[in-house]
Amino acid sequence: MTDEKSFTEKTSAADTSIGFDYQHYYFLFRILNLGKGQSVGFEVKDDVHTELAADFNVLYQLKHTIQTNSSGSPIALTELDGDLWKTLYNWSRVISDAADGRKTPDEQLSFVAKTEFHLVSNKSASKTNEFVKKLVECQRASDFGDVDIHLGRLLEKTKDAKIATYISAVLALDVKVRSRFFANVRFELDADDIIGMVKRAIHEKIIAENKIDQVFERLDSQVRSDNFIAVKNGGFSVISFDDFITKYRKIFEDARSGKLVQYNFEPAVPSDVFNQVFVARLIEIGALSASQKERAIDYTGQKIRLSTNLERWVQAGDLVGEEVARFHDAVYASWDNEFFGAFDKCKSLEDVVDCGMDILRRLKRERFSINESVLDIRLSNGELYYLSDVGRIGWHRDWAQVTQ
Repeated sequence: MTDEKSFTEKTSAADTSIGFDYQHYYFLFRILNLGKGQSVGFEVKDDVHTELAADFNVLYQLKHTIQTNSSGSPIALTELDGDLWKTLYNWSRVISDAADGRKTPDEQLSFVAKTEFHLVSNKSASKTNEFVKKLVECQRASDFGDVDIHLGRLLEKTKDAKIATYISAVLALDVKVRSRFFANVRFELDADDIIGMVKRAIHEKIIAENKIDQVFERLDSQVRSDNFIAVKNGGFSVISFDDFITKYRKIFEDARSGKLVQYNFEPAVPSDVFNQVFVARLIEIGALSASQKERAIDYTGQKIRLSTNLERWVQAGDLVGEEVARFHDAVYASWDNEFFGAFDKCKSLEDVVDCGMDILRRLKRERFSINESVLDIRLSNGELYYLSDVGRIGWHRDWAQVTQ
């Protein structure tokens, strides 16, 4: 058995995909921690950046690994780790970027004085990482001579040409610039449960525990969508504190108000959508035909979304079973009011079909309510299909006597 990776494994997008998601969720975490007058950017000045008041920036480089140690935890950030030195190299290039007006040491020093540099990773801290240890110690003493000496030793020690290039770029900074840079470097390691960090930040916004997942899903979806649209339109993904209040306040207000909020998801529909009771009931009155598979799939999705939302609201404690039962009974009563006596004047089968279609059309215009929350039209229609599927309602005069 060989440990060599296959070509497919080497070219897998899994590492890149989870790394991008890691950046996104850290961006979300930083949004939730915004203060008045602050803003957060995604892939603008760095992977993520925060612009604080008084023209002070915090740059975040995000490094995620799927490699684990013998205990199953993410590997440690070692002294000659490529992620560590690629990050410091990137920052060195940013600091000395002449195109951004930082050609001279004085210009670079001015930039570094109002910037913090954070390496964020799910990699764990290593007790054997002498560079990080010395850097933290020298930050306390405000003297980075030992760090410079240690950098020279690492440059001689490494056999990796890329890492040697990265270390050389850091050493190429003016000594005063480099010292101020080192003073402002921070390490946020062991940040593995990034989604948990986001959910804790949501909880700290005075959101009840049983509503955290709901807020997380809505916020995650909306921020992803807004980022995509911003970049697609040639803009940047930057959210200020005021933007956050304007765009996403309602998500938090809904969670605090007790209002039922629809869970958005793409339902898995059965392979044979025509082998369902409610579909047969629709076909009986010509509201659906055997050739309209896409429409049958759409109606099936509405039914599944309704039943799934009801289940999740009960699981989250937003509803109790008795309220769901009363909801079904109320919709049944609406159907019964329309259905009872509706066929008395029908003289032909065609009249019966037309009458059944009229009943369906009227009820599909309804927006039903549960626990003082009004459902949207698709969930309301889904309730009709659900009741029909479980055999409580139908549309044809003789639907109860017709077997599928």
